Amino acid sequence: MKILIVEDNADDRELLKCNLEHHGCEVVLGSNGEEGLELAKIHKPNVIISDALMPIMDGFQFLRNIKTDETLHLIPFIFYSAVYTGFKEAELAISLGAESFIVKPKDPQEFWEELIGILEEFKLEHQHMLSKEILAEEEEFLRKYNTIVAAKLEEKVRELEKAKGTIIEKEEHYRNLFSSIRDVIFTVSEDKITNVNQPALKDVFDYDLQEIVGQKARILFADDDGYRLFEFNLAEKYPQKKPTVKRLKFLRKDGRVFVGEIGVQNLRDSTGHSIGYIGIVRDITENLKLEEQILQTRKMEMIGTLASGIAHDFNNILLTIMSYSEFAKMKMERADPQRQDIENILEAAKRATDLTKDLLLLSRKQKTERRAVDVNTTIRKLDHFLKRVVGEKIAFQITIPDQPLMVYADSHQIELVLMNLATNARDAMPQGGAFKILTEQINLNEAFMETHGYGKAGSYALIVVSDTGSGMGTETQSRIFEPFFTTKEVGKGTGLGLSIVYGIIKQHDGFINCYSELGKGTTFRIYLPELVPENIGECSSQKTEIPNRGTETILFAEDDRMVRLLSKKILMEFGYTVIEAVNGSDAVQKFVENQNQIQLLLFDFIMPEMNGIEAFNEIRKLNPRMELILYTGHSPDIIQEKTVHIPGISLMFKPVSPFDLLRKIRSLLDKREK
Repeated sequence: MKILIVEDNADDRELLKCNLEHHGCEVVLGSNGEEGLELAKIHKPNVIISDALMPIMDGFQFLRNIKTDETLHLIPFIFYSAVYTGFKEAELAISLGAESFIVKPKDPQEFWEELIGILEEFKLEHQHMLSKEILAEEEEFLRKYNTIVAAKLEEKVRELEKAKGTIIEKEEHYRNLFSSIRDVIFTVSEDKITNVNQPALKDVFDYDLQEIVGQKARILFADDDGYRLFEFNLAEKYPQKKPTVKRLKFLRKDGRVFVGEIGVQNLRDSTGHSIGYIGIVRDITENLKLEEQILQTRKMEMIGTLASGIAHDFNNILLTIMSYSEFAKMKMERADPQRQDIENILEAAKRATDLTKDLLLLSRKQKTERRAVDVNTTIRKLDHFLKRVVGEKIAFQITIPDQPLMVYADSHQIELVLMNLATNARDAMPQGGAFKILTEQINLNEAFMETHGYGKAGSYALIVVSDTGSGMGTETQSRIFEPFFTTKEVGKGTGLGLSIVYGIIKQHDGFINCYSELGKGTTFRIYLPELVPENIGECSSQKTEIPNRGTETILFAEDDRMVRLLSKKILMEFGYTVIEAVNGSDAVQKFVENQNQIQLLLFDFIMPEMNGIEAFNEIRKLNPRMELILYTGHSPDIIQEKTVHIPGISLMFKPVSPFDLLRKIRSLLDKREK
């Protein structure tokens, strides 16, 4: 989290800053309310923590300004202050909109736990508020809509009574209007349905007009409780002219239950006497699905934002682990008994790197890292994980040939495809069954492609994944790759698994199809373009040779102390002179002081005061030929978007092997010398 601390006491401010940074927060500091307001507008923090009594602008005025600002009013505001008048300060703070008032002094760990509790409660309240706002907007729309419809119907009835000379024409006009409305409009007099608009009645309830006229309104409701609620509402509101709207369950002729909105409007004759009422029923099944998708989308956006932030910090940690391990391994003899321990550490770090990729995949921010991959080797490595996914009740079988089956792919994303399919197969076989994976090389001709309508003729790697589960009907099969579509119960599936599978396969220039029968299981066939032997060497990015040494001077800017010390050690180990800077503005100052010595820049992207790109732009004003390696753990799509139009920038994404970094540095310096 990014937290803004506003506190006039420097010691308290620094103590609070250390505590929060210890828990991984990014902290911005202000000494009074006026300064805090400006910092809030600039940094848009996730949380504001403020003292109450401060010079220039106190905490209460600061809170009022925050809560009246349209861009800042949703930021949680927490007071951390001493009380002087019997907790009246706390009461005032809460009345002005603060989320909480934490009393000084406070044990650091207790403060952190209380802060987290406050934020969790605020998050739940905020989500509940969003849901209520969506429902309120929908109800307001339906209320206005039903009012307009009812008003138009009443207006047409009055026109018919006044213009008796053209009664036939007026009635025809009324019937056309009545029949064209897609909502079911029915009139009731003496507790019997007297009229309904036929097309909508058939579409929504599946009744014909003669089956419903003369019946009690109860026939439309799914249960007695719903009808009683309707009757109670009618008894309370019927005498009034204002229409009312309720959300209830209704029953079709075929027995299907659906949720609908019903509006009730008093029906009067030309003299103003009540002769019954008009009911308007709208099937809102699709509205509810859309509402669920909106909430799901917002949830995924929140997960994506969280995932991106975690991945940035996690990549710095992984970089340190991988780099020190590579150095230790490089200095060991091949027969050293501890060499295997180092390789195990590197393998674990790679697994953690894959986990980071999964987090970024949730936020749609992961860059594909494709290389020559043997599909059969990938599946063999995944064997024990897939067995664990499907469970002991399901017989698991892999049938793959011994010879390699090469494709140009991101092996981790191929693993993710198989894990998703295995999870779906397990859920389709709760009582047990069989799950199989087989691979083969297959040549597809033009006739096959024309029949199926996709792809290019040629040689493909075929992966067949099948189960003996419950299977799917034709209608379900036609929608399985749609985002958010799921046949699972609410809360047990997001509807994103197969859409991610489909997206990964399409991104790899392949295609996937599905065959299934109810009660007989499901088979997925995945086709990936096979990599021809002469191109395998070109696609492979595996390099094991030790990079060449250098003697040049590099200006290195990184705000993470651990990463800075590690990278400096790596560069100096290979002969380079390193001038280090702790942020972007420091890097610009160091370049001004040493520009005649520096041959290359190596900057992190996210740094305080001035980020890597901003610092590079300032340096280019002094030396337009200077080049930069932007070395970052941030999301690839964001970095590429920000750097695409800036010449002289090369990108490398953490965690990266120290040897890959050194090769990149050497290649840029050698190119510059030429």
